[in-house]
Amino acid sequence: MSFVLKQLTVPVEAGQNPDANIRRHLALELEIPEDEIVDLGILKKSLDARKKSRIVYHYQVRFDCRDPELIRRVTPGKVEDYQARQEFDPLAGYSLGSKRFRHPPVIVGSGPAGTFAALILAEMGQPCIIVERGEAVEDRMRTVHRLRRSGTFEAETNYCYGEGGAGTFSDGKLTCGRNHPLIRYLFEQWVRFGAPPEILYEAHPHIGTDYLMQIAKRMRTYLESRGTQFLFNSRLVDFEEGGAQSRYKVKLHDGTTLDTDHFVLAIGHSARETYGMLLDRGLAIGPKPFAIGARIEHPQELIDKIQFGSCTLLPAAEYKLAAQSGGRGIWTFCMCPGGHLLPTNAQEGHLAINGMSYHARTSGFANAAVVVNVTREDFYRGHALDGAVFQADIEKRAFREGGGQYHSPAQRIGDFIKGRLSKGEMRSSYKPGVSSARIDQILPSFVVESLRGALTEYNKKMHGFISDEAIVAGVETKTSAPIVIFRDDSLQSQSHPGIFPAGEGAGFAGGIVSAALDGVKIGRAVLENALAENRLLTVH
Repeated sequence: MSFVLKQLTVPVEAGQNPDANIRRHLALELEIPEDEIVDLGILKKSLDARKKSRIVYHYQVRFDCRDPELIRRVTPGKVEDYQARQEFDPLAGYSLGSKRFRHPPVIVGSGPAGTFAALILAEMGQPCIIVERGEAVEDRMRTVHRLRRSGTFEAETNYCYGEGGAGTFSDGKLTCGRNHPLIRYLFEQWVRFGAPPEILYEAHPHIGTDYLMQIAKRMRTYLESRGTQFLFNSRLVDFEEGGAQSRYKVKLHDGTTLDTDHFVLAIGHSARETYGMLLDRGLAIGPKPFAIGARIEHPQELIDKIQFGSCTLLPAAEYKLAAQSGGRGIWTFCMCPGGHLLPTNAQEGHLAINGMSYHARTSGFANAAVVVNVTREDFYRGHALDGAVFQADIEKRAFREGGGQYHSPAQRIGDFIKGRLSKGEMRSSYKPGVSSARIDQILPSFVVESLRGALTEYNKKMHGFISDEAIVAGVETKTSAPIVIFRDDSLQSQSHPGIFPAGEGAGFAGGIVSAALDGVKIGRAVLENALAENRLLTVH
């Protein structure tokens, strides 16, 4: 018999790992001998720093007891019988039997959406072909480091393009605004391929770039063992109907043509030239609202002091803030405690930046995007890609004002609010480096005014947020795709059956978890379509 205690409070203690001391605190809470507790597991964990004088962790734990009657006798009403979580199998009810697809599905993009679509199909014994314009992650790491060291930009492999997608170089936050039974499955797969097990119970789980790179490699190795083929340094340039032989012919930049009946577009939010090609081929695409802004960077110790007071025993502090100004929402996005700022433009002569953290979060800096919602009315002039043009124009201005070589324009936060150029050295984690420039003259005026109002409000919630040590760097233009590739209830393109738009780049996700979740759904949709239309061959 297993029990659950839904509220166990553990104080922060110097030199103590709270997870390792759960048994002792549980025994004290229940007033039973420690050796009575067996098979202990953490279900949930969250940090409560509302009272700076007493910062605690709250746990929900599952455990067994050598003498179950002891628990019922000495702790009436304190614990409950544990009801195990019902496991959700994403492949329940699907079977290919001795059949296989007539042609391997072709998946363009190796980010979370593309990789999880391939994983679902691989688990059913169906190999795919994954087309990735960038490099494998171990090569990609060296290429992007050259950009940070020397400003050497590679158009096909960068912080947006390459194995794992844009999320590989991020904080790796595993947050999602959707409540879906498949999310637990996703987390279990990340742990299966090397993520820290604590992501299964932490209130704000994150993986970190160092783990994300290893997970990408391990997932690739597994998929290859199941027959999936990866084509790195291979860019999609066109597609056409396949006639009697296949539903589509997918054309790559080197002249390779791939026949497929199931064409998954997991292209990411930065593939603007691919958007143009798809639109030219008649794919149903429309404009979508998004958000833009800048990155705010503080010394991590300042954020720690604001959030934790004098307590120095905790990991790097984070924050999440929101405000309203002029009818627009302004919020923090992709906050990276102990993180680094990165150049994440995907086109030469542009500049966009994002944040990244390693799992340990020890850079000494904290950064977050502060973004403003952009409506269709702000950019739409009649063309489906007007939002991408709007983003690109801002990125070009940022590149120029940063002085070229992918230096980022930057202002101290007070100078941004007052509309003046910053003087003197500005400390930042950003490489190749920051240059003093008027970000308030790079971003559209409605964004600037919204940000100024929000930053003032944030300072009321986190006194000291506006500081001479804090900088505004930018710009942040890629919170989500500026388009949506319309799909029907079967998750196929409304205009092109057999094409499956997926993930962030198609307008159906906004982060690692939601993109991976969409990939699982797409993998199942491909299976359903193959079975429904009998696009299968019997394997002897």
